[in-house]
Amino acid sequence: MTDRIENVLTSEGLFVNTTAGVSMWPMLRDRRDVIVIRPLRNGERLRTGDVPLYRDGDRYVLHRVVGVHDGWYAIRGDNCLPTERVTDDRILGVLCEFHRGARRVSVKSRGYRMYWRFWLAVWPVRKLWKLVHGGLLGLRP
Repeated sequence: MTDRIENVLTSEGLFVNTTAGVSMWPMLRDRRDVIVIRPLRNGERLRTGDVPLYRDGDRYVLHRVVGVHDGWYAIRGDNCLPTERVTDDRILGVLCEFHRGARRVSVKSRGYRMYWRFWLAVWPVRKLWKLVHGGLLGLRP
């Protein structure tokens, strides 16, 4: 599968696939939702809230930009604790829409923009909850 996504983005201009994994839950459901990725335009930089597809070794990862820096991004899955540092050269494309059943969700829609802003704003509370709930503090819910 190496370079398969890159080839599709180059030849077709879009990559469409079913999601795999829980790192972007609750926005994307494992093996149930369909994502649509478009390549970045020349010189295009991502913004906070964008969801890029990037390479991590031999894996493809789709996580949200939580910070923009010169030449790199702070990126984290919606259902993850760690924040990753991802350089521009690893970015393959960016989520432009996803499909949940028959419903199409554009990343430009008002509801979607409200969702990601809220999700980032409550990050400190979610992080504390995951730490406590996950037993990292030796507590049980």
